[in-house]
Amino acid sequence: MSENRSEMTARDYGITSPYKLESNPEFLNFQKVEVTKVDDSKPWKPALEIRTTKADGAVVENMDASTPFFTFKDVKGNEMTVSAEAAGHIDSLHIKGTDPGSVFDEPSLEQLFKDAAEKMPPDIAERPGVSAFSVQMGKNMGKEGIAGLYELVSDGALTKQDVEEVVKLKDEVMRLNLEGSKEDKQAFVDQQSSGKIKFQMVRGDVLVPLVDAPKRSTKELFMVFGPSGDPKKKTLYTAAPGRYMPKHPNPNQHKDAAGKVDMNTFKESSEAWFNTAMLSGK
Repeated sequence: MSENRSEMTARDYGITSPYKLESNPEFLNFQKVEVTKVDDSKPWKPALEIRTTKADGAVVENMDASTPFFTFKDVKGNEMTVSAEAAGHIDSLHIKGTDPGSVFDEPSLEQLFKDAAEKMPPDIAERPGVSAFSVQMGKNMGKEGIAGLYELVSDGALTKQDVEEVVKLKDEVMRLNLEGSKEDKQAFVDQQSSGKIKFQMVRGDVLVPLVDAPKRSTKELFMVFGPSGDPKKKTLYTAAPGRYMPKHPNPNQHKDAAGKVDMNTFKESSEAWFNTAMLSGK
């Protein structure tokens, strides 16, 4: 996995972009993608089937969730797909902004991926495993919906005492994210509703800090690509405006094929997401 830093872009390497973007014309400007069936045999429950509402309002049922809506092709013949499920996830959360978090200043997914194709590092498809990185795009990419707790102290949104008090809850938050029920987590959210640093559940009932502060403009683009089962292909897991962040501390995202949680990566994610607050302001 990439380090927690911005990657060099294709232009930084002194080359033109090696990627060509192909769009699936049938599903351009779709209205909505809904997951209708998941694979319960795997701990992370990947999507198997979706329902897509197309631009004209027509609904397509029982679609394979891995249907490519967009494909990045490099000069060596490698492909990186954007599945229907991933496209729906990014469009809902980061284009339309239906949940707290970062929101792109892009008119459509197609334009976002056209812009990304010009800047992405040239060797993503050939890297082993998961490739998570951020790149400087040279233009405003939208509003980043997260900020470090001490960034918020520097900005005056929080005091040092606010942070010192909430740090006392770190072990309990990690325990709840690892083994707590949704009801346990909701009780914790309710108990911590009076301070400047509150908590909320996001992305699979993960507890994270929440601060009422404005989102910040960013020129960075964060992307995560992973294996698709074909050695010549990778697939996009997610994309958002802003900095590199590890996956959420959802134990299902840290399990191996046998269902065992990798506590090293879970703790890394827990640390990063506890020290970083979601921003609820506009």
